[in-house]
Amino acid sequence: MAVTHSTTMRNTIADAVDTAIGASGNLCFRLSGTVGSPGTIVATLPLSATAFGAASGGVITANAITSDTNATGNASPVATATLQTSAGTVIVHCAVAASGSDINMTGGLTIGAGDTVSCSSLTYTAPA
Repeated sequence: MAVTHSTTMRNTIADAVDTAIGASGNLCFRLSGTVGSPGTIVATLPLSATAFGAASGGVITANAITSDTNATGNASPVATATLQTSAGTVIVHCAVAASGSDINMTGGLTIGAGDTVSCSSLTYTAPA
């Protein structure tokens, strides 16, 4: 039998992720890495001061995400992303691909130096 959580617990987990990211956190796109060794950042998108709204059904939805209008970029494709505090502490680490991934990027996975990188929507779903 798989471990499952009630919706109330999933809301608690999702809200705890939001609290851990805190005010003015960032969505960072990276070339590779793991949660313990997250890799090189090629674009940083600031989250609003109130990063996410209150959880519903175990899901939090990001409020405004500011575009990175001058990405560091690199010739290698983006493979991962992190949600982190403004001080750089990684809270969530996930995969990035063109489709079928945790975060799906349109327009290609390679971010060039000086590119503008934007995010039209972002949700975090607590484990069922």
